[in-house]
Amino acid sequence: MKKRCVPALILAAGWLAVPHASFGGEGTLPDNDVVMGAIVAEMTRAMDGLSLDDLPGPYFIQYHIQDQITYSMEATYGGLLGSTRDRHRSVRSRVRVGSYELDNTNTPRGYGGGGLLPIDDDHIAVRHIAWWVTDGDYKRAVETLARKKAFLEDKNIVDRPDDYSSADPTSHVDPSPEIVIEPAEWEEKLRQLSARFAAHLEIQDSSVSLFAAAANGWVINSEGTRLRTGDTGAILTINAELQAQEGMLLSDGLNYLSEQPAELPEMDKLIGDIDKMCGKLVDLAKAPVLDGYTGPVLFDAPAAGKVFDALLSEGLCARPVPLGSGGWGDRSLEKKLDRRILPTSFQVVDDSSQKRFGEKLLAGWYTFDDEAVAPKRVSLVEDGVLKTLVAGRAPTKKIKGTTGHAQSTGYSEPAAHIGCLFVTDDEGISAQHLKKELIEAARDEGLEFGLRVASIEESGAGWLGDPIYAYKVYVEDGREELVRGLEFEPVTVRALKRIVAGGKEQKVYNNTSGVSYSVIAPAVLFEELDLSKIEQEFDRLPVLKAPA
Repeated sequence: MKKRCVPALILAAGWLAVPHASFGGEGTLPDNDVVMGAIVAEMTRAMDGLSLDDLPGPYFIQYHIQDQITYSMEATYGGLLGSTRDRHRSVRSRVRVGSYELDNTNTPRGYGGGGLLPIDDDHIAVRHIAWWVTDGDYKRAVETLARKKAFLEDKNIVDRPDDYSSADPTSHVDPSPEIVIEPAEWEEKLRQLSARFAAHLEIQDSSVSLFAAAANGWVINSEGTRLRTGDTGAILTINAELQAQEGMLLSDGLNYLSEQPAELPEMDKLIGDIDKMCGKLVDLAKAPVLDGYTGPVLFDAPAAGKVFDALLSEGLCARPVPLGSGGWGDRSLEKKLDRRILPTSFQVVDDSSQKRFGEKLLAGWYTFDDEAVAPKRVSLVEDGVLKTLVAGRAPTKKIKGTTGHAQSTGYSEPAAHIGCLFVTDDEGISAQHLKKELIEAARDEGLEFGLRVASIEESGAGWLGDPIYAYKVYVEDGREELVRGLEFEPVTVRALKRIVAGGKEQKVYNNTSGVSYSVIAPAVLFEELDLSKIEQEFDRLPVLKAPA
């Protein structure tokens, strides 16, 4: 799984509208050069012939094409909600007018165009869509460049970076991929897995879903790049939720990632995992609500990956600030280069060429980014000091060259994004010693207990998700008590300097919403964080018991 199938799987639910049917043996994409030949032919014609009045023609054109077979199925309480197979091709273009120094991009309205391609390997049909998309993109490009030049004439912008940088062309073609799946077999597995929830009477809602896909992805540009990468992937997702006595909604989920459905865990393990998750949720519903907490917080490694994601992943990306945006939405840490952002024993590296960590598949692994550049290993933080950022081909004030980290979703412009982020602590200690450090820190603050957070909810950049499983760790004897009902007060990247200890063992956090990436991190102990009681109105419990 090189990265492109995971977003495809997430998007599958929106694409699929085919009535339920079985599709055995149809998971192979065509292995020919019809798409490549048609797009190259139309791109060559556009580079030579696109012009409008006295306006300049394009200096650069790039196309991204996705050809996908996707399978989607979902079940609840032993009943299949739906099962679909879809095949589609999409194309998006980027026409650049002007020069590498100044073109029509890096503006709030500077995106390219796109649409659906025929799934038939018809040279003229593919070229026709490419022509239509490119023609519209060019018209927008010259209009955008005119507005951009007028804006620059009216503003004094210091040290404006170039809009784009050149790159050596890439020539590479992967074998066409095949997703191996027997839909009827997996439909029955989902029925059995979802039926397991009927044995847990307290669970109010649950679902089990499988997405699987094979994809060919092309990057073709006027610099000479001719790239096709093949990819497969499968995601099994299991979700459950219930209400506590006062109505607070509690939920948890399991996610399994593999290159082929057959590589997902065996049924016995999956059923065992469901039972464990349900048992933990039932215990959580019975746990007391904590009114609030200020003090040391220990994040177990699975939660720590989400912490580093929330506080670092966007900031480690070199992205130019669009002209006229006023810097709105800019989360880059570029201004903190050569400054300490972590304890001196911490190192952070992005190595997106790494496919696995131990036996765990990394969602962020890929061979070429969306600008057809192979990812470099980038040492981002050394001895706690921020040294550089990952980058695409769009320069910023301080970062000029690509590191092969430009990624995109849908029709968005490829932009710098982390792939596989490895966080390590050279002075990492065992889980047992981390707990002792938590107790000592709480004792020093005169507290009765410290707080250990085993898992947190998914969150957006710049804020931490609510704790799912949090435990009081009592200073007196080290015993632990499950608590709930807490949310983090706003936390910024500055809090990372307040990490007082880290663990030895790293765990993988795979994020598969939008651009796929992985954070591999150890447990971390923060000197102090603030959490408050969740204050909201809760729905009443169901009037009738569930029929199960």
